[in-house]
Amino acid sequence: MEHILSHLVSSISDQNLSSSERKVLKAMLTETPLSQQQRTVLRSKMFDIAHEHIHAGNYRHILEWLKDVTSALQGDSQFTSDAFFSPGDSCRNTIIHQVNQAVRNLKICVFTISDDLISNSILTAFKKGVSIQIITDNDKMEDEGSDIDKLAEAGISIKIDHTPNHMHHKFMVVDEKVVLTGSYNWTRSAALYNHENVLLTYDPGITRSYLKEFSQLWKTMKDY
Repeated sequence: MEHILSHLVSSISDQNLSSSERKVLKAMLTETPLSQQQRTVLRSKMFDIAHEHIHAGNYRHILEWLKDVTSALQGDSQFTSDAFFSPGDSCRNTIIHQVNQAVRNLKICVFTISDDLISNSILTAFKKGVSIQIITDNDKMEDEGSDIDKLAEAGISIKIDHTPNHMHHKFMVVDEKVVLTGSYNWTRSAALYNHENVLLTYDPGITRSYLKEFSQLWKTMKDY
């Protein structure tokens, strides 16, 4: 994997992943098949490289580099989906990891958010310039410990259900390419005690369906 990392370091020198550099990267990934764990490590290293080179003057260019490299990695991914389960940190860490990987936008549609670790990762992504939209349930946002007020005060766009029924979805779309969904509520108790699940998929058809559902809900829900 070291030769792939060296290639990424070389490609970021001009703040652009050229078509020839992309072809070389894809060839490397084909010649050196990586496990899911190795790809996760590679994505983490990719963000470290970007962090070392980014500054106020090249911020947008580095984000574009990140987007292009991420696209190349996803395009050659050997898996289209994966599943995670709680109790334990697996579901929570997967959510936070996907939030941290966002380059352009996050579309979050969840019943409730009260886990500070997840909320803080969302706030960090927003401060980095990621466009974020959140849809949540109007009743659950009144619960003690809900982080919706904190997220709204930071300037994140939020819409809520305004009917006697519940907005019970739990899903997120990352950069319009990755879907994270499942029974897992974004709460500390879900990580500590509950038997829950998270499904992560890169399937384009599923992603389009979730984007359509989010768009429809966004049009009908009430502004926070």
